[in-house]
Amino acid sequence: MSRGSQRHEVGDLQEPLLWDRVEWRQGDGRYVFEVAPGGLHATLSSPHGTSLTLPMVAWEGLLDALSGARKTRMRSERGFPARTGARWYDGEAGELAAAFRSGRSVAQLARAHHRSEFAVEAELERQGLWDRVARRPKLGGGSPEPAEADGPPPAADPGRFPSAADRD
Repeated sequence: MSRGSQRHEVGDLQEPLLWDRVEWRQGDGRYVFEVAPGGLHATLSSPHGTSLTLPMVAWEGLLDALSGARKTRMRSERGFPARTGARWYDGEAGELAAAFRSGRSVAQLARAHHRSEFAVEAELERQGLWDRVARRPKLGGGSPEPAEADGPPPAADPGRFPSAADRD
């Protein structure tokens, strides 16, 4: 069905298994993906007689994009936001901070940026706008009122450590 090159062992190192030709069936047709000698180009042939030859870099990019789309679809099927685990870019982080300063809640920001509330809180904390321990904006940095009403404010100052006098 398909064949690959052998795994080569050099000392303790193993080179990855490289495929030069892969064949598979879908329905009543047979597809063939074949890497050209030298490994710079590859061709995908369909059962209808059409073929597409692209540089390997393009095939790798296509496969990465398909893999990313599959992961996004699986996360959304499991109830995770679409951008779970994605990096915050400068423009997006700036938009987040501006919206937070204008009074939007963490829940609203999470929905707008397709992220979890935890991720929004973490990014706001990184920017110095949110106290994740107290779960409220930092004084002087965030919106005028708490962004979320999760319950009463904490009884003790979370930044203060108890002293010996507090124990007596």
